[in-house]
Amino acid sequence: MNITIFGGSFNPPTLGHQIVMEQIFKLKLIPKLDQIWLLPEFEHSFAKNQVLVDARHRLAMTQFLLRPKVKLQTCCLDRHMSGNTIDHVTLLKKIYPQHRFSFLMGSDNLKSFDVWPKWQRLLKLMTFYIYPREGFAFKPLYPGMKPLTHPQQVITNIASTMVREKIRSGKNWEDLMPAKVADYIRQKRLFLRA
Repeated sequence: MNITIFGGSFNPPTLGHQIVMEQIFKLKLIPKLDQIWLLPEFEHSFAKNQVLVDARHRLAMTQFLLRPKVKLQTCCLDRHMSGNTIDHVTLLKKIYPQHRFSFLMGSDNLKSFDVWPKWQRLLKLMTFYIYPREGFAFKPLYPGMKPLTHPQQVITNIASTMVREKIRSGKNWEDLMPAKVADYIRQKRLFLRA
């Protein structure tokens, strides 16, 4: 199968994540795609650990994004792995040699991609599909990266950071979330503190 990995902290998952995945399938943005695998990180590579809620909460919330062609891959959480994408990809290729993997990331990550551990090797291992984020150009694009564009595409600026800030400051945030994720956050009283 052709699998696109959608990695992230999902801290929390937002409507932005959901919209991107829906458009990828509806507009056929990735050729011959069979499934998207959500890959929640156990830790974040770039010192964001202090703002991550417990992995069990992020896993529970991410499950609300699942659809028939959207699956959850928990190897990073199960093995308490670092947030280094090269480690995740190497493991998945070893466990599932029968699949062809690609990676999905937002254009907001391009400016710091060259500090990802072994980033040049990553680009040789698979194609990176880049979805547009409002305010972030497709720059720099390295060989092996393909921007996802379509005339009917909706570009979102909804980010987990924005949601966390709104929750902490008491502003309206529910309209940025899938309803079940919002219910979970309220029930567990998540993200109230920095």
